[in-house]
Amino acid sequence: MVDVSNDRLPDLSGLLLLLVDDDPGIVRGLQRVFAGLGARVSGVGSLREARRVLAETTPDALLVDLRLKDGSGLDLLPEYLARGPDAAFYVITGHGSVTNAVDALKQGARHYFEKPADPLELATRLEADLAGKRARDDLAERLSPYLWFRDAVMVDALMELPRFALSAEPVLIEGRTGTGKELVARALHGLGPRAQGPFVAVNCGAIPETMLEAELFGHEKGAFTGATRLHRGRFEQAHEGTLFLDEIGEMTPASQVSLLRVLETGAVQRLGGERDIAVDVRVVAATHRPLEERVESGLFRQDLLYRLNVLPLRLPTLRERPKDIGLLAERFLANGLRDMGWMGAAPKLDPEALSLLEHYHWPGNVRELRNLMARLAVRLPPDVREIGPKLLQPVLPRSAIESRPPGDGVFVPKGTRLADAEWLLIEAALTDSGHNRARAAKTLGIGERTLRRKLNGG
Repeated sequence: MVDVSNDRLPDLSGLLLLLVDDDPGIVRGLQRVFAGLGARVSGVGSLREARRVLAETTPDALLVDLRLKDGSGLDLLPEYLARGPDAAFYVITGHGSVTNAVDALKQGARHYFEKPADPLELATRLEADLAGKRARDDLAERLSPYLWFRDAVMVDALMELPRFALSAEPVLIEGRTGTGKELVARALHGLGPRAQGPFVAVNCGAIPETMLEAELFGHEKGAFTGATRLHRGRFEQAHEGTLFLDEIGEMTPASQVSLLRVLETGAVQRLGGERDIAVDVRVVAATHRPLEERVESGLFRQDLLYRLNVLPLRLPTLRERPKDIGLLAERFLANGLRDMGWMGAAPKLDPEALSLLEHYHWPGNVRELRNLMARLAVRLPPDVREIGPKLLQPVLPRSAIESRPPGDGVFVPKGTRLADAEWLLIEAALTDSGHNRARAAKTLGIGERTLRRKLNGG
């Protein structure tokens, strides 16, 4: 039972609702109440009209009368639920019975209301049921300038990012190469109070060991051979902004000591200098492998890990977020075509082409997908409207084409390396389990921790 006893009215702002009832009075009444609570509402009186609306848009919720002039409202249930796990279907009818209620709920309806239904009770139910979807949609909208996603795995990974952005504490981002760690760091900067300040990125693994401290902390003129002028380090450059330290696990022990001192004191000392320089910097660090392993190996300081790992974020690999593959592929393709001056809408991937992409294990993650779609954009004929396997296969790695099984089972082509064959089995187990790691690990005959280590590249 939904509690509607408090004085607060339900908030339906941003929701798109479709009412299907052959009684115009009921449709108008519910439209008026739901619209007053912030929803966008469409109302129709038949299955035919409902299907016409559904052909053009996907409402957040469908509220349907059981008996309509041209059929049963339940006829809409399978096709609507097929649109995604968030589809919310409700039955409102004056022909109530226990049998009808059980039948509707078994088929996937969220709830069953008998007429006359209380509009506020309906609205409260909608608000409660769709709160999760609205939170996910709001998150995707807020992060859309930086990242594109809709897969629940990625949503869960990023759900705390807006709150983390408001903090001044360090963030540690863990994710395989190509998963978008710098984009997440830019989102943390852009959504936080330092957004107007500088964003400075440093790849700790790309700077020679002998130069890393001078690059981070700066140096005075004459501090060493070749230091012909004063150099403000990256910490000073990032003052009142964000410093992104990528591949922090590659930092030398000496640099780790200096970094720990800066994090604890809020001041840097340039090489060759004698005074501390106060810096106001929010540090976001990233690593492609768990730093705990580096600590166990004696390659990373445990006290520095504690100082950095205040707000942790772990990014999934692309194969762990399969529902994002089609979305990202078409966005990347559209961007590539736009840069080339393509006229009109970008072509779409047909189901077979999309399946090819979804069955590939993407060792290079999102970066690999973006590069692949850039190659495809260059090769597309000017008049193509839909992309099938024949257009896609020339730009795919051979393993992406050969890894698709003809039916049930996993096809391992002759000559496949052992490591690649293992990935094919892992991908198949994850797909069959709906990307439930515990079930996938059980299918593979390994522990969940072992599977997690393999997914992280261990």
